[in-house]
Amino acid sequence: MPRDSRRTRPTRRTLLVSVAALTSATAVALLATVLPGPGGTSAGERPPPVRGIGTAAATADDRLLHDAEQRLLRDCMGRHGFTYRVVPLDDDSGSGLFPYVVDDAAWARRHGYGAELRREREARAQRDPNRAYFAALPAERRAEALVTANGPSPEGLTVLLPGGGSVRRSDHGCVAEAQRRLYGDLGAWFRSSTRLGVLEQLLRSRVVADAAYRRSLTSWRRCMDRAGHAFATPAAARASALSPVRPLPKEREVERALAEVRCAGESALDRTARRLDRHHGGLLAEEYRADVETRDRLRAAALPRARRVLGDGLPA
Repeated sequence: MPRDSRRTRPTRRTLLVSVAALTSATAVALLATVLPGPGGTSAGERPPPVRGIGTAAATADDRLLHDAEQRLLRDCMGRHGFTYRVVPLDDDSGSGLFPYVVDDAAWARRHGYGAELRREREARAQRDPNRAYFAALPAERRAEALVTANGPSPEGLTVLLPGGGSVRRSDHGCVAEAQRRLYGDLGAWFRSSTRLGVLEQLLRSRVVADAAYRRSLTSWRRCMDRAGHAFATPAAARASALSPVRPLPKEREVERALAEVRCAGESALDRTARRLDRHHGGLLAEEYRADVETRDRLRAAALPRARRVLGDGLPA
């Protein structure tokens, strides 16, 4: 069965912007957060797990919304005298597809831990035409471009984050305009999508702290030891394989990743992680039900607007 049909954690990426240097792939993003996908709940039903916790390949709707936002951003920047090139939505690499343990033998046989995918993404970032364009602008003009894109200051929108802290961004500028045209209520979109976006690490921490996960992890560790790969966690095995200082040759990377897959199955760590991800994701969805429903409602309403932006050219 293909991986995407087995996963329950689709994601997308969006822009959360305050005044900052333009980055490569998203060009005007200060912070790119993993956001959930579409869906809703009926009255009286238990909400589904928070989507976007854990990462997987982008959906067609993810790409549609991303492309429409990019088009609106391009047009807005153009009206202010700046060039902006639309960039495609970049797929997640192996570290995002397998947040707990690599458990797909076909993927591991082809990619190992995804070192070549990471290098390809870094190369694309270096070739990003927006990076080159903004870097070539005179300093004063570059500052004008930042204000045009991001607004004059990170003021106007504020959201309190799960676990404490807050994020602020401007409600002016081309990024805000693009998202307002897509989602209608910019403040509600920013608050709900941001809160849900930062739950990824909270979910992962709950899963790996669960006693059931720790029991399976102990069995996984013993299996990896027997295979000649002594690592405390899958994250440690991946980090060692992808070390920028001493990266593994591709053959050894694949060998280790395949051992991880086999041990994930023998120890039941793969099944345990998926079960706990659904369980704790469901609990988080209950806790943040209002944000889930707001985000899903705004996202569903944005899809026809996105089609108009990309299709017949009518106002969104």
